[in-house]
Amino acid sequence: MSTDPSKTKSLRLILAARTEGLPKQLGSTQFLPMPHHQAIETLESAGLWLGPRPVLEETEEFRQIIPYIVLQYGSEIIRYTRTPAGCEARLHGRTSVGLGGHVDLPDVETSGEAIDLVRTLENAANRELLEELGVVEIVSKEWVGLLVENDSSVGRVHIGMIGLWRLQSFPVGIAEDAIGEVSSSSLSDLKADVERLETWSAMLLPWLSDVVVRH
Repeated sequence: MSTDPSKTKSLRLILAARTEGLPKQLGSTQFLPMPHHQAIETLESAGLWLGPRPVLEETEEFRQIIPYIVLQYGSEIIRYTRTPAGCEARLHGRTSVGLGGHVDLPDVETSGEAIDLVRTLENAANRELLEELGVVEIVSKEWVGLLVENDSSVGRVHIGMIGLWRLQSFPVGIAEDAIGEVSSSSLSDLKADVERLETWSAMLLPWLSDVVVRH
């Protein structure tokens, strides 16, 4: 992959993982549950790279890492509607159970000469959550697996690092115009409305059914 430094030096840098370094099973569309440490090690082993977003949007050599946080409140899941204020027109009007976005250069923490992926992802997720919902009270946080969607050109250049965060109280504010009405829903209600869910959220529903019941 070649780039012209004069065209990329002032562009937004985001974190990605090298596609060929990911496990073979992530070559197909799926959510792959795995323990916190295994999910981190999988991305680290693949090879991490900070690159200009416009370049990464055009190459499948790397997958942009997206912390995608599902918020559980009691036995229900927080959901919201994406408004036309968001950058991704294909998501406008869709319902989502995931909050998050790209990992930016200011989110990055290092340990020696390497990226500290645990702290970096937490920085990005905390920033995105604050930008989208404002201050929320979190009881627990865990990374629970990786999600890939290969059925679209956009999906093939991203990988979701899925987090399940449990809330102390219901979010009281919306801090970002791209976030519409926020509510909590039972899994049965989400399943009944699955056609409105964005792709990643719909892919997570079967797994959420088991997790929410267990907790």
